[in-house]
Amino acid sequence: MTDYIDAVVFGFILSFSFGPIFFILLETSITRGIKQAVFMDFGVIVSDLLFFSVAYFGASKIATEENQPALFLLAGVILSVYSIVSFIGNASKKKKIKKAKAVEESKLFKYAIKGFLLNIINVSCFIIWTGVIVWFGPKVGMSPLKIWTFFVVAVSTYLLINILKFMLSSRLKSKLTDKVLFYIRQGLNILILIFGVVLVFKGM
Repeated sequence: MTDYIDAVVFGFILSFSFGPIFFILLETSITRGIKQAVFMDFGVIVSDLLFFSVAYFGASKIATEENQPALFLLAGVILSVYSIVSFIGNASKKKKIKKAKAVEESKLFKYAIKGFLLNIINVSCFIIWTGVIVWFGPKVGMSPLKIWTFFVVAVSTYLLINILKFMLSSRLKSKLTDKVLFYIRQGLNILILIFGVVLVFKGM
């Protein structure tokens, strides 16, 4: 049960990933409607499924009990480097944050396709899912059922929180300033860094 609490926490963090897709989803929910934003989110989830599948079948060949310390170390380094690069990148662009324009298409399936295409080019998503697998997989003996359950719980949490964000976005629109988003983003990067450092020490 504790393992899936980790999945819920990860899904929560995932829902506040501040790449271009975050702003597109948020603005689409405001300007086009919740249904359109949810369909776009479905496209994002499909691309995450693809990333997760590739990462899983690659990691499953090396994630053995003997390699567990090294995998913890690898996962920690991946997450730490990602958080540091993201933190520095966000700081350097603090005054240049631009919200992406909402998607113009009116048909729902086009929103899903657009969400898939926008997320599939985000290589950092693949890196994060790879880090998750090499961290979580050895904890459950690389059990396919438990690993895929982790994924389902994480993306379900992600989708649920996003739907809540979409519902609240119109009311919070005036408060979601660039400054507020910047500090939330940096706070999440710090949390990811702490998590990565813990994994590094666990693998040493």
